[in-house]
Amino acid sequence: AFGGNLEMIITGGAPIPDELILGFDDLGIKVVNGFGITECSPIVSLSLLKGNKLGSIGKPIKNVEMKVINKNEDGEGELCVKGDIVMLGYYNNPEANAQVFQDGWFLTGDVGKIDEDGFVFITGRKKNIIILDNGKNVYPEELEYLIGRIDGVNEVLVYAEDGFITAEIYAEDMSLKEKITDAIKNELNPSVAQYKQIHKIKFRESEFEKTTTKKIKR
Repeated sequence: AFGGNLEMIITGGAPIPDELILGFDDLGIKVVNGFGITECSPIVSLSLLKGNKLGSIGKPIKNVEMKVINKNEDGEGELCVKGDIVMLGYYNNPEANAQVFQDGWFLTGDVGKIDEDGFVFITGRKKNIIILDNGKNVYPEELEYLIGRIDGVNEVLVYAEDGFITAEIYAEDMSLKEKITDAIKNELNPSVAQYKQIHKIKFRESEFEKTTTKKIKR
């Protein structure tokens, strides 16, 4: 179908489902997932062609360092970058620069962890963290990724409402509402920590409003 010439697909901007990566790998096509931001020129890390870990955005590219600060009990914290790829600063905006630079490191605003082998994993965005009454942190992107893999879910937004973790879902085929709800309650919830479990499920009849980069507005 690909003419025997396609060898690699490079992706970025959003997580790639593991089964999609494995499916292309079975066809002999490697999927390379990259992580980057405008302030870092923009590529920071790339997954490896061999020996990569599923769910990881790979390792920092050459001459780039990454570290995690303000770690929680799971080793997750804000990802920081150092290297020649990092911008000098925001033009004429010392206040913004003071917020994103710390001892020569650029604070990305992304939350994640780096494992013992140096592979980087992203959990979510610092500004989107849901802090529960018990002090636990929930990263909505993590749950949105899992819910988005359920058949029939087109779009999903996770947030806190009245103290409960809520999933608001857009499904083009509304006849699948019961199936989606059952999948969340009986499959997804038992697979995550109790404090991360979805307690309220809401369905909407239209797509979410998007940003100019086609991401759902929070």
